[in-house]
Amino acid sequence: MTPKDLREHALSLPDAREAPHFARTSFRVRGRIFATMTADGTEAMVRVAPQARVRELLRAKSGAFFSHGGWTRRLGAVGVRLARVPATLMRTLVTESWRRASTR
Repeated sequence: MTPKDLREHALSLPDAREAPHFARTSFRVRGRIFATMTADGTEAMVRVAPQARVRELLRAKSGAFFSHGGWTRRLGAVGVRLARVPATLMRTLVTESWRRASTR
C-alpha cells in the first residue's frame, strides 16, 4: 500500500480527520486515533483486535508487521511496513480500527 492510498482510504471513512501526532500524522474519528503514519510514509500503525489476530499478523512471514512493544501489548497497535502489506489487507485493518474507534 502506498502512503497516498492509506491517506485516501482513512479519510474516506465517515467523520475521519487527519491531525499531527508527535512526529507522525494520525487519522482520527471523534478525536480517537485509529491509525498513524510516519512522516516519510514508510510505516504506519493500526490497532488490531482481538489479540489472537495481533499474534497472527506478527507471525506472518511477509515482514509487513512488527510489534511496538507496550503499544502492541496494551492496545493491539501493530506496526506496518506499508510497502510490504497488500492494500486490501491494510484497508480492512484500517476500516476495522476506525469502526472500533468510532463506537467507543
